[in-house]
Amino acid sequence: MLVVLGFAFVAGILTILAPCTLPVVPLVLGASATGGRRRTLGVLVGFGGAFLLVTVVLASVLADAGLTTDRLRVASALFLALVGLTLAVARIGEWTERRLAPAAQLGTRLVDGQPGGGLVGGIVLGSSIGLLWAPCVGPIMAGVVAVAVIHGPSPETVAVALAYVAGAIVPLSFVALWGQRASVAVGRNARRARLRQGFGWAMVVSAMLIVSGLDLTIENGVADALPPGWNGALAAVEQQPGIQQEIDMLRTTPSTAPGGSGSPVTGEAGNLPALPAPVGTSLPSEVALEDLGPAPEFTGIDAWINTDPLTMGSLRGKVVLVEFWTFGCINCIHVQPYVKAWYDRYASAGLVVVGVHTPELSFERDLANVQDAVASADIRFPVAVDPSFATWNAYRNGYWPAFYFIDRAGRIRHTRIGEGDYEGSEQVIRELLAEDG
Repeated sequence: MLVVLGFAFVAGILTILAPCTLPVVPLVLGASATGGRRRTLGVLVGFGGAFLLVTVVLASVLADAGLTTDRLRVASALFLALVGLTLAVARIGEWTERRLAPAAQLGTRLVDGQPGGGLVGGIVLGSSIGLLWAPCVGPIMAGVVAVAVIHGPSPETVAVALAYVAGAIVPLSFVALWGQRASVAVGRNARRARLRQGFGWAMVVSAMLIVSGLDLTIENGVADALPPGWNGALAAVEQQPGIQQEIDMLRTTPSTAPGGSGSPVTGEAGNLPALPAPVGTSLPSEVALEDLGPAPEFTGIDAWINTDPLTMGSLRGKVVLVEFWTFGCINCIHVQPYVKAWYDRYASAGLVVVGVHTPELSFERDLANVQDAVASADIRFPVAVDPSFATWNAYRNGYWPAFYFIDRAGRIRHTRIGEGDYEGSEQVIRELLAEDG
């Protein structure tokens, strides 16, 4: 367990290098730069506490009650935007204080605390930021979230999540302290006021980007500008067999794991159609396929989008690509164009893509939000909504996105975790389509 805690801590530190953390940086900077160290401490404690509370401690309660945090996230973003305005525009702060009385005075105290004070205000601001943080979690936190949603918090899952959040706080604390030192270093009141305005406008812009959803567009652009394989390299820190075995041990109920025993099933492929031209331009000549056992059945699916309910039995004779994803995951957004292209190109040759939407955060469990995301992304292949992680657990999955390539006989022949190697994945599809089940 100590090894898992250590890896979780390191993984948390590395989230500062992921594009998904970008919206948090200006919020932490603005929330803590105008107060003392107690304010900064409050921001960091509130940040970690709110994220831990929603994603692990209350995850099962929220799921059972059918509650999501999407409205709370919007309210938090608007609150932070208001706080940013009181920093950026002095007249707005003065007008708000006069007109809104107690609420405005609270807002002014939150941003105008004296050095050495503002602990409670910092906790309030940090909690609002924590509710907005949707990190690109890797296998460790993905496993913890899944266990917490199904079985509720346990000392082990809370400890792992706490180590992860503690790691994430380390680089953010340097960001906050830099803002404080910059405020002191500028010296004169006029310069300090201009810096304060800059922090305020950064908070406003970041908060409104989150409300509008444009933060994902920006994160996507930043990710495209980074060296190839950047996100995969960050996730590779956690992709150790021993770590995943420890996470699997947190599960308290057995699941049907891929790779189990079973007799081969005769397919119904019949005459195989000619394969269309590949989407990629430099596919490998071949990819070694394995027999990882029968594909588990879709289970615990609350709704199907773009199709009537499907079963693995009904898909015999087809090549099936099962993709685990969630609409707020930046890595999932990156891979989606490739998945859609494969579906468009190979559906006529016998490929079926099933996107199993398993949520990371509570607002991703809302069916209307998932439907909107599917429509917005122009996803036309079948989507199975898996809010209780039932199918996720059946596959013993531990990552967003993850791909399971299933042959015509219903057996898993290849898996792929995360972004990248799109040519290799397409070659797997072509090889499976070329096989006679």
